[in-house]
Amino acid sequence: MPPVTGVESTVFPGPAPDLSAWPIANTGGLAVSQARARAFALAVALVLGLAFRTAGLSTYGFSEDEINKVHAIQQYRAGHFVENAEHPMLMKLAMWGSVAAADRWNRHVPFDHVSLETAVRLPNAIAGAAITLVLFGVADLLFGGAVALVASLFWAFDVNAIAINRLGKEDTFLLLFFLLAVWLYERAKRQGMVDAGGARRWYAASGASFGLMMASKYMPHYLGMYALFNTLTDKNPGANKPNPLRYYGAMAAAFLAANVAVLSPDTWRYCISYVQGGMLAHHGYLYAGQLYITNIPVSPLGVPAGYYLRLLATKVPLVVLASAVPGLIEIVRRRHERGFVLLRVLLVFLLVPYSLMAAKFIRYSLPMLATLDLVAAVGLVAGIGWLLRKSWLSPVTRVAVATLALAISILGLVAAPLLAAPYYSLFQNGIGAGRAAPAATFPEETYDFGVREAVGAIVKAAGPSAVIVTDAPAVAAHYLNGSSRSDLSVRSLSADGIPYGPREVWVIVQSEHTTFENQLVVWHLRQHASPWREFHAGDVLAAQVFRIGGR
Repeated sequence: MPPVTGVESTVFPGPAPDLSAWPIANTGGLAVSQARARAFALAVALVLGLAFRTAGLSTYGFSEDEINKVHAIQQYRAGHFVENAEHPMLMKLAMWGSVAAADRWNRHVPFDHVSLETAVRLPNAIAGAAITLVLFGVADLLFGGAVALVASLFWAFDVNAIAINRLGKEDTFLLLFFLLAVWLYERAKRQGMVDAGGARRWYAASGASFGLMMASKYMPHYLGMYALFNTLTDKNPGANKPNPLRYYGAMAAAFLAANVAVLSPDTWRYCISYVQGGMLAHHGYLYAGQLYITNIPVSPLGVPAGYYLRLLATKVPLVVLASAVPGLIEIVRRRHERGFVLLRVLLVFLLVPYSLMAAKFIRYSLPMLATLDLVAAVGLVAGIGWLLRKSWLSPVTRVAVATLALAISILGLVAAPLLAAPYYSLFQNGIGAGRAAPAATFPEETYDFGVREAVGAIVKAAGPSAVIVTDAPAVAAHYLNGSSRSDLSVRSLSADGIPYGPREVWVIVQSEHTTFENQLVVWHLRQHASPWREFHAGDVLAAQVFRIGGR
């Protein structure tokens, strides 16, 4: 069978970088093989990536989105599966299992308590670390082992990816199963070049993984992106393609098995109400000091189209941005090869449509971050290969300069999460730090930090039957329910305003929750009243508490 177009061209042409010339390691005078060294480096990246993602998961309290998952888990335990039905079930099932395991652990090991925050976020943290392996696999098939190893390192220490992976949101699971589906499909392509029959199980597994992707988040256009990529790179696959019945059958079976609630009419009624805005309590998104509308019908007139470009330019470590420059050159220079076509499709169809949508959120950038890490890995390996081929440099100088470039890149990459911990979402690179303070451009970076602590402080100081007013009401109610103050109540600032009367009122103000409904009230409070208490995430102001009335 003739080779499939584009599949065979997976590595850089010409003289390959002589990586064997680098002093990798020696034990008892015997050189460790490159394959073993690569496996060791990958294992280290996986372990450290997991450590960054799992350490201190309860450092900050729940966000509003995460509380919705907590409520869903409670409903699942009672046999009701329509709660939070605008999102599919897979991630919430994983959280349910994690919470159940944590409950059992806490009963048997009371001296090492696992908090609910940790239990809910742990599946995402593990899935985020697992992407290290899957990204390695994808890059290994499309670009070769050197790029694969660098890409896995870039992802493991990606400070922005770490921040998103530590949240109880669906984006991490979406990316994991998308990349897994890509790896399985590419593996099938390779197998099909010599054994079309043997490739069928790989194609079916890829279809199942796409099903799990959609059971993680309703984003079927990712399947469309990859289908477009295959059409561009392999117009005449012959027999080397999936059997539609097996492929889509596996996809549907996996989707339904992991998201059985989609069969319930109540789920569809819930989703229709959600899409129509029936559950939206307030409007507006604060970006760079200005409120923008986020309603889908006004796209692209909502949050400015430059949101994600600015996010990448100001929050991605400079060593990654620098490495991405030669990577982009390679995408143009080697534009007909399969791997580079995939990068081009991902760059265009992730960045452009997301930028034109009215609503924009930092967590939506997760697939863009993975793509950028791949581009940067290609660029770093291409740059090192270029250095090692320069005949006007001595062999020793070439190896020394290439090693120094790699060391600087890795040190800069590792330094970012080390410096940002535990508030990874607040990281800024040198460009961002020179333009604005953390959370000034993207107030969403604070992710409801400080609300748990604010409620804890209010509970100790509030008078009888006081009211807590906040635009994170579900978060406040959750932590209030865990206290002994059953006399206190919670109201929404945007939906209900500040009640005036004999009762004491405690108002929690957060910049990330500034809306069109509450902006004048918040402005008035900040202009004419002094905060009773302020709560910080590191050096960043996350929440203010104002006390109205009472003693």
